[in-house]
Amino acid sequence: MSPAAVRAHGPGPDALVPGTVDPTADPQAGPEEAAGGPIPAPVIDAVIPARDEAATVAQVVAACRGCRYVRDVIVVDDGSSDATAEEARSAGARVVRLDGEGSKAHAMRAGVAATDAGALLFADADLLGVTGAHLDAICLPFVEGRAVMSIGWFDYGPWNPVVLRLPPTTGERVLPRWVFEAVSPDQLKGYTIEFMINKVIAERGLATTARIMNGVTHRTKRDKFGKLEGYRRTWRMFWQLLGLPIRGVVRWRSYLHYLQALTVEKA
Repeated sequence: MSPAAVRAHGPGPDALVPGTVDPTADPQAGPEEAAGGPIPAPVIDAVIPARDEAATVAQVVAACRGCRYVRDVIVVDDGSSDATAEEARSAGARVVRLDGEGSKAHAMRAGVAATDAGALLFADADLLGVTGAHLDAICLPFVEGRAVMSIGWFDYGPWNPVVLRLPPTTGERVLPRWVFEAVSPDQLKGYTIEFMINKVIAERGLATTARIMNGVTHRTKRDKFGKLEGYRRTWRMFWQLLGLPIRGVVRWRSYLHYLQALTVEKA
């Protein structure tokens, strides 16, 4: 795969490693010249896993539909007991319904299975303040070929410089389809799915860009479940994440590989 194709679509599992030079490509040429002709833009579909997010899912769907790079928006209703599906459908999303006790990872997998897009923009359904412009900014480095994965973080104010260099737990990210499909089925578990995606990217040394989504926050678990239950669920989530390197599921050095290939972009 030539660097031009990498720029257009993101590399596949057998692509050239970063820094590899294609002797047939003109280093001064743009993507179209280097490839000898126009390269179609990657097809990106948005996948939004959601459970009981009727209060915010329509806003997130509207933002995804407002993203200039997104073709279709798929909301995976993961067994909601509220009007999540109705709100998503009314906002213009295609809805996939899952019944029973699932997980975020399995909802994401169902969304991927519902599309033939070569690239995926994942977004959480509980975002506040997100717009199409925020998602445009996340997608741009991927579309231009400057990153194989591009992520957006919530706005944490003075903590933003620190947050941008943490192992990314954010659900807002765009990446090639093959990256998600490279996560083995036994690793599709709950909130750890973002770390499993990170592992695929980091262990291949693939380029990532990160930026702050100015003004974007989310409904916390305390907002959804009350203070006591919200804190309990939050601690359970972070305990699952912290357990990954402790159990050897994710290697500590993967984080170093991630940092080496990370570019922080100004919002």
